[in-house]
This record gives sequence, C-alpha cells and structure tokens, in this order.
Amino acid sequence: MTFDMDKIFLPSTGVDIVFNMNSLAPYSRSSIIFDINLKNKEITIAQPLTPFSKNTQFRELHLTTIIRDKNRKLRVGVECVQFRIIDTYKLANKTDVSAAVLKYDLPIKETNIRSAFRLPLSTKYAIKGKIIHNNMEYMSSRDFSIRDISLSGLGLKIPKKRNNRTNPLSRIKIHEKILIGIVLINMDQDKPIGTLPVKAQVVRIKPDYSDTHSFMGIKILQLKTDDETILNKFIHEAQVDELKRLSRRIL
Repeated sequence: MTFDMDKIFLPSTGVDIVFNMNSLAPYSRSSIIFDINLKNKEITIAQPLTPFSKNTQFRELHLTTIIRDKNRKLRVGVECVQFRIIDTYKLANKTDVSAAVLKYDLPIKETNIRSAFRLPLSTKYAIKGKIIHNNMEYMSSRDFSIRDISLSGLGLKIPKKRNNRTNPLSRIKIHEKILIGIVLINMDQDKPIGTLPVKAQVVRIKPDYSDTHSFMGIKILQLKTDDETILNKFIHEAQVDELKRLSRRIL
C-alpha cells in the first residue's frame, strides 16, 4: 500500500514523535504539525511537552500519525534523519512559539502502534505502582518512579540510593521477572481509573541514566484483556488531552 505525504501530514494534524521504535524501550511524544515543505522534505512541529534540545539523542526517530483506511485505523509514519530547533516560530495569530523542524525520508510506512506509542507521564495523568520481587515490596515515589508506559512495557527511574544505602531494586538483573501493580490516575477525577496487576520482565537496564538514578525498561508479559482495554483508554485519553493543549497554542 502506498501513502501520499500531502494527504496525510497536513498543518494542524496531531502526530507522535517516536524515539527508538525498534528498540526494547521505545517512547513517544505528542505534537502537532505547524507546516510542511514537501520540496525540502521538512515538517515543522510544535515543541512537545518534553521538548527537543540540541542534546536530544536517539538511534531512530519517526514521525507518525493515525489515518483511517476503509474500515480500520492504522498508524503510519516516516523516518526522520535530522532535526533543528527554531526558538522563535511565528504562528498565524502572530504568537511566537518554539518549534522543531524534522527532515524526513520517504516512503511512508505502516507502523506498529502497540510497541511504538509510549506515553510520557504528566502532572494530570499519573501512575502509582508497587513492585513485588523476591518476597519484597517496593513502592513508587519511595523506591522508584514510572517515567512512561505503553501497552507493551514501562520505563522506570530507580534512585541509586535510598536512605544513604544502595537501593535494593538496583540489584535486579536483566531477564528477571517481576510482579508490578499499577494504579492509573487522572488528577481531575476523584477515583483512580483502574488498578492493574502486571506480570513483567526486565529487558533493559541503564545504570548511567543520571548521577542519581538508573533506568529500567520493563516488558509486559501478561495483562488481562479487560485490563489492557483500560490501559489503552488511559493512554489514548492522555494523548488526546495533550494534543488539545498543543492545538490551543496555534488558535
């Protein structure tokens, strides 16, 4: 199937910037298109909630969006080979904003939304969690924090020290299996959206994530169908909320 750039990636279209799509720990940031230059193969987008900088590093970068093809929805995207930052980009309403210009390569290809979309958590959409490993319980905010989540896994930030001692979670090795319970929270609602038990496996550890934290990539091994539906809805609503926020910037 072939796709036409000028019919898909249009100004005001909501998009997802996917980092390291084919890695064990892909993650995504939502944005919206300001402009597209088909001749130069460049797309100008709004800076996402977690913005680009000259130090942003990645092995792969894709720009994706969802389209409707007959009776189904599918995610398609292009690979981006370069980017540059525009500190002052003037919108049609004369407002100055920050933007990123992505240089892309064709063709447009269908991508796998299940593995590609990783939701970075915000102040409105949050997740609390509890890890059970070797008969010990570890609580979020004290022993770890959840950086992002997708239908296929989670990204955890692990403090290297806890009470001036090595955090026991730092001793977990790649390929070890863990149980993790997650509570999905929308801060505008009185009750949690859902509480999900998850069987998972550690697939990536980055001990030098920062001076104070390591990073752990978690692959979801088992999630009940009903719980997957709840998580998918949570991710979708958070994504739509962020796109609405970005859209208000260009009105």
